[in-house]
Amino acid sequence: MIYLELILGFLEVGCFSFGGAYAAIPLIRDVVLKYGWLEEETLLYFIGVCESTPGPIMVNMATYVGYVSGGIGGALAASLGLVAPSIIVIMIVAAFLKAFRNNRF
Repeated sequence: MIYLELILGFLEVGCFSFGGAYAAIPLIRDVVLKYGWLEEETLLYFIGVCESTPGPIMVNMATYVGYVSGGIGGALAASLGLVAPSIIVIMIVAAFLKAFRNNRF
């Protein structure tokens, strides 16, 4: 059940966060507190850790929250939920670009 919640929670973040990682922090905060995965103080510490570790901040946040909530499976579920919307959009755009590849205009 926790894995499904992690996927759906971070799927929401992945679908509705625009403007970069710093713009998504309030949405991540709302989702994490809504599901009760972390307390707000712990989440603030995680934000600081995610800013200092290499890699995308949102993916680091999803991985950390998922790991604390559900272990390695939770980390994978949260990360997958976060990046799935972007992967789907890129695949759709790539399919359209492939159809217009030979168009001279």
